Amino acid sequence: MFRDDVPGCGVYRHTDGRLVKQSNTLAELLHGDRASAPQTLENLLDEAGYTAYETVQGVYTVYAPVEDTVLGDAFRHALEGVRYLIQVDTDPKSHFFVLVDDSLADYLGVLALLQPLAIHKRMAAEPLQPVGEA
Repeated sequence: MFRDDVPGCGVYRHTDGRLVKQSNTLAELLHGDRASAPQTLENLLDEAGYTAYETVQGVYTVYAPVEDTVLGDAFRHALEGVRYLIQVDTDPKSHFFVLVDDSLADYLGVLALLQPLAIHKRMAAEPLQPVGEA
């Protein structure tokens, strides 16, 4: 069963250039426990009408709504106006979600916020070279 109710999770909305916490979990954002909770994040997003749009491996995945998707009642209140849902993978045990409205400026602002994380993960993955070697 998909669980996002562990420490290191949170759902934020990009508002006025800042990330504002909306809830601790996606389930909480969707107004409590649902009787037919999806087994995976992908199933939950598929049910909501979102599909993977872009992935930077180990850093983030951007989900966008499928063309002409009509949100079901379970998702309408929580995701109304959301153009991008970004899953941010900070480490293997922590991930966060950022909701971005239909605004290019907001989308680019969130990607700019994620650049230091992407750079850090890329540098951490590179092997260290002893000093003096080029």
